Amino acid sequence: MNKEKEKNEYSQNSLHAVVIKVQNLNICRAFYRELLELGAPVMDSNFWVEFKIGTSASLVLEQIVTGEIVPEGRGRISWLCMVEDLEKMIKKLKENGYDPISEEIDLLGMKTLQFCDPEGNQFVLCERKKEKE
Repeated sequence: MNKEKEKNEYSQNSLHAVVIKVQNLNICRAFYRELLELGAPVMDSNFWVEFKIGTSASLVLEQIVTGEIVPEGRGRISWLCMVEDLEKMIKKLKENGYDPISEEIDLLGMKTLQFCDPEGNQFVLCERKKEKE
């Protein structure tokens, strides 16, 4: 690989991780691992839980330290969770007491619906586009 091409490949800005500060790490870990089916964390400690998302990014849950001042603004940040079967995931969330906080909308040809995790952090479920046969 020539030096210019190598430099361009590694100098691109990219999203590495989304960090969500949480009060109860155990409840949130279970929610993201089991209900949203993100799988086993790649890092799992008593203050940091990291789920690999795709090949280049992570979703991190960080325990709020006692006495830490958490800035206001919940609801300003939301993340998108792409799922294979939107109806199945909606049913699973509802069965576990998590109702949508929005009406289903079409976004760029994909069905989407907004939910909150156990601590009120918003996320959007989006059904992966099916390949045309």
